[in-house]
Amino acid sequence: MWNWIAGNHQVISALASIAMLFVWIAYLQVFVSSYRRQKRSNILINRGAGSGLEARCLISNMSAEAIYIESLIVTVETSEGRWNRPVTEVLEGRSDLDLKTRQGPLQAGRFVDIGSFQSLVEPALQRDAGPRGAVASDVLENLVAIEIKVIAAHGSEDLLTGATRWFDLIRREDRLLLRGHAVGTRQIRSRKGREKLRIDVEADL
Repeated sequence: MWNWIAGNHQVISALASIAMLFVWIAYLQVFVSSYRRQKRSNILINRGAGSGLEARCLISNMSAEAIYIESLIVTVETSEGRWNRPVTEVLEGRSDLDLKTRQGPLQAGRFVDIGSFQSLVEPALQRDAGPRGAVASDVLENLVAIEIKVIAAHGSEDLLTGATRWFDLIRREDRLLLRGHAVGTRQIRSRKGREKLRIDVEADL
């Protein structure tokens, strides 16, 4: 055995070096994957302080860095169709800048209340809501579902980032109740999806 090892030590040494190389490659992949997870954005969209349209819509930044909310898009699905509208600006004639826009920075680990779901939905239900919008603002009973889309700038990345969440409308005892269509918020992380976010922001200018 020892003679065989002595006679093949160069081969054994080469194999050991190759094995060590694979180990380091595996460690590098784990490190890079962990680094990417820490650096990518993580935006949560939740309901709070209620179960109906009076509930507050809360945007939380669970990223490791601050984000800057560029635009908020609401999509409404009714019995007459589906369309969307930007709701970044608060059109209520308020003088306080913090109360006139939902745009702005959001530090890591913080959340912001962007208003009630009803205040977000009503602009999209007005007659000038979009190409399909001949819908009066008093047709809340026709709502089927609502999507909230958050578009934000994150760190030094060139591409915008975003997140969306659908809420279903459930009718119970003459009340409209909001229920998340799925558990959690869907993050928009693909390059193609993030490139499309620029079009949404331009429509909100």
